[in-house]
Amino acid sequence: MVKRATTLNGPYRAYERSERGGIDEELTRVGRTTPCGEYLRRFWQPVALSSELKDLPLAVRILGENLVLFRDGSGRIGLLDRHCPHRGTSLEFGKIQDRGIRCCYHGWQFDVDGRILDTPGEPANSPIKDRHCHGAYPTHEYEGIVFAYLGPPEAKPAFPIYDLFVRPGKRLVPAKVHSPCNWLQIRENEMDPVHITFLHTRLFGVQFVEVFGALPTMEWLETPVGMMYVTVRRWKDHLYLRSNDMILPNIARVAGLEDGEGETVFDRRSGTTNWVVPVDDTNSLTIGWDEHEENLPDPARDGYLDRRVRSGQPYMGPFDVGQTGEPTYEQRQRAPGDWDAWVSQGGITRHGWENLGLTDRGISMYRKLLRRGIRAVKRGEEPQGLVRTMNGPIETFSHNTVKRIPPAATDAEDRALSLAFGRKVTKALMSGALRGPSATALDLDP
Repeated sequence: MVKRATTLNGPYRAYERSERGGIDEELTRVGRTTPCGEYLRRFWQPVALSSELKDLPLAVRILGENLVLFRDGSGRIGLLDRHCPHRGTSLEFGKIQDRGIRCCYHGWQFDVDGRILDTPGEPANSPIKDRHCHGAYPTHEYEGIVFAYLGPPEAKPAFPIYDLFVRPGKRLVPAKVHSPCNWLQIRENEMDPVHITFLHTRLFGVQFVEVFGALPTMEWLETPVGMMYVTVRRWKDHLYLRSNDMILPNIARVAGLEDGEGETVFDRRSGTTNWVVPVDDTNSLTIGWDEHEENLPDPARDGYLDRRVRSGQPYMGPFDVGQTGEPTYEQRQRAPGDWDAWVSQGGITRHGWENLGLTDRGISMYRKLLRRGIRAVKRGEEPQGLVRTMNGPIETFSHNTVKRIPPAATDAEDRALSLAFGRKVTKALMSGALRGPSATALDLDP
């Protein structure tokens, strides 16, 4: 259990506060043999962009392990323990070969699977290379990103292909961002839709589009791949439903932007799909793809992207406002973004000091699902979301839907109308009815 901090019962009483509440060790520690570390190691994790693999080895640190990544002369990718098993010299200073890599110190050569190919300073009949093997992990390259499996070899799953990856009319553009904090406080941001209203719209000006300033109705539900949120915002004569996926354990698919002005149904365009991968307990990488659309405007839609392009405005791609620490400190104070919100929580957020409310139900649900998966691995069972056999793309659910539905007579009645609309669209989505060519003709009025 996480130790709770004492609640102060009056103003100006900071002196009486207890030490900050405890860290949630089960969810935040990611080293080998830790519960969360072993859980995350059961899944394929991205470790670098393909564009980073050039003519020199790349030092990487993932899940607390120091490794070296390279593409050898035959095009194969190796992910090896960083330190040479001979005398410990770092292979980041090694020389890439047509087959594998050589250590700079004494020329030992390692294949991408860790086999020792050559120990040139030793006698020709030396048994060293036959008796020993260097640590290596399997890799898989997909759409400009290098993935690795860091778990038990006998438990290696299939590489999952989600429907988002093969959606027609999009181009996947790889990107990566470092954050000096624990992975969980970054990933939880995606199941916290209310922050968009305040951080991105009301407090510091409109960072995306004005409709996000409307406080939505919010619900969260489990899905076959993890969980999703269902938010509905009232905007003039339209209801705007937006859902994001959380794909267990650490993938988020964020729907693109809508302005709530024109109708569109099950619009999946211009989103982002990314992993938050722990570097270690207090550093993380967000790695994934922005989706750039190739067929705009779509004559069958009246979405935000379509109307911008029809009116001659620039294409509005996936948003990246506030996702890095690149602006100056003063600029970030005047217009903070997500990066500032999660990094400023500290190296590891101490859950014992939190006071979660009703709008944090998505955070609580996500933590519950993670604990379920962690404990399944601990019992020797397979966690939810692990893919053993690929039988076609895996279905996901994030999207935008905007329909013209005039407001109800009172605010309370309109919020009830919004909830009913969100539930009806989500029911149609989960049944598959929104995915066919006739989706735009569905009666989605609540």
